[in-house]
Amino acid sequence: MRIIQVFGFFLILWHGQFASIINDAPHSDTVVTRGCKDLESTTPLLRLKKYLFCDYDFTVRPNHHKTVINVTLKLMPKMMEFAGEGILTLHSWMSLSWTDTYLTWTSSDYNGITYIHVKSYDIWLPDLHIYNSGDMSNDESTFDTECLLFNTGSVICVPSVKYISKCDPDFTYWPHDQHTCNITLGSWSHTGEEIDVHLDGTGVNMNGYENSTEWDLKLLNAEKIVKKYKCCPNDTFPKIDYTFLLTRHNDINHRSYVTPAISLIFLTLTVLWLDSRSVERVAIASVNFICHLLCMFDLHWLVPYNGVNPPNIMLFYRDSLALATFALILTALLRKLQNMSMEMPSWMFSTTTFILSNRAGRFLVLNDEESKIAGGGIVAEDSSDLPKSGMRMKESSWRHFAAIVEWLSFFCVILIYVIILITLVPSGAN
Repeated sequence: MRIIQVFGFFLILWHGQFASIINDAPHSDTVVTRGCKDLESTTPLLRLKKYLFCDYDFTVRPNHHKTVINVTLKLMPKMMEFAGEGILTLHSWMSLSWTDTYLTWTSSDYNGITYIHVKSYDIWLPDLHIYNSGDMSNDESTFDTECLLFNTGSVICVPSVKYISKCDPDFTYWPHDQHTCNITLGSWSHTGEEIDVHLDGTGVNMNGYENSTEWDLKLLNAEKIVKKYKCCPNDTFPKIDYTFLLTRHNDINHRSYVTPAISLIFLTLTVLWLDSRSVERVAIASVNFICHLLCMFDLHWLVPYNGVNPPNIMLFYRDSLALATFALILTALLRKLQNMSMEMPSWMFSTTTFILSNRAGRFLVLNDEESKIAGGGIVAEDSSDLPKSGMRMKESSWRHFAAIVEWLSFFCVILIYVIILITLVPSGAN
């Protein structure tokens, strides 16, 4: 029993010494609050930062809860990208300035320091979001940069930002297409009575912009828009709306697809100009048809999708392919028609005779020798050569009818091409 008592006495003694050691050790609270102590022997800048950020909470909006914070913006674009799906990616500098009343000091108390550099993640930042974002996973409201903090509480930050917005593209007049894109910025969780946004001057500085090799970017408008909604009739919701015009540099596409399209027009008309009996017409008509197919296949992989409305350049190649097919089939039919030996129907013969009875018809249909014979027979109707002339014309009536069809198709195709060009070619093409 005595042994147990002695053992208990030593155990109590050891426990008391261990407790005193723990009590003498520095507490974790002392380590945390050590930065808020007055450090008279340190530099003025360190003392200032300790003074400002000792109990500063960057999650709390500065100023009184009923006092608005005015945030001034200026966009300084550097470069841009535009995808065929209508996604505009703008790489830019953004100048932001506001006043934080929790971060003020008297410069004379800190060796005349009037401004300091601070990290953006150490101070409160306005939660500016892009409303028409084209990438919902991208958080444009956060940025990591150094800001200038002045003793008056004024904060200036110039971060590099990447704004991704969704546009409504229209490729109807590709490659002469133009697109209007908007970038709309505003506070996501605060009303206009808490955070109000303003434009710094015009709101945009394009001096540092490096133009794209494919697109020309032009600022159309920058304005502040204030709206109210039925849910919150006493609150306003301001936003800054930037409107840009994107114009495609169409030189290479113009040379690659528009110029060949004009060449194919003349090639199709050349097919219809030639005599259907010639081998050259058959060869050119076949080459013309193949060229149309190759251009359409190549264009299919290059032209962006335009929803339910295809670009006009594709519609032109489609219609021109139809005319090239018509010219090829017509050539084969006319060659067959001219070799027919059966008697021509009366309505065909009368139509042919009527056309050949005037000078314009004889000029287009008959060759020189036939034109002289037909002209002499019409002028001297009572001449003895009239039966012979009529017999000769009747023998070649199928060839004359084929020639009439050739010229009619030639002028009809010209008219169709004119209508296509007026309809499909943009009036404001560059």
